[in-house]
Amino acid sequence: MAYSQNNAYIGGSPGNCYQYVQQPYRVQRHAANIRERKRMLSINSAFEELRLYVPTFPYEKRLSKIDTLRLAIAYIALLKDILRSGKQPVQHIEECLRSTGRDTEDLIWNTSDLTARLSWIKWDQLGMRSQ
Repeated sequence: MAYSQNNAYIGGSPGNCYQYVQQPYRVQRHAANIRERKRMLSINSAFEELRLYVPTFPYEKRLSKIDTLRLAIAYIALLKDILRSGKQPVQHIEECLRSTGRDTEDLIWNTSDLTARLSWIKWDQLGMRSQ
């Protein structure tokens, strides 16, 4: 039985042996690896862009993917809540944080992580008054 360099079966008795076809498998694996690498680059790029839009501490290292997603969910909920209130952002946040009771428990964004980060937001750069 003879084999070529790419491990494809090229002689002998085909009925008695497995035909080796590793070369096509390697090509498929290589193509799949390239697709996966591109997919991961695309995902990582999207996370990097998302990190630009969520509030972070000035001294903070890069957020993990799960922390970025959780923070983005809370931040979107906060922005939605602010828009519904019709109040200035800082005023609305302060009122919500000062109030006690059932209402604050229902606020998805009312997490210690996000509320601490809100103090670092430069509201005037977002086109909103801070007071």
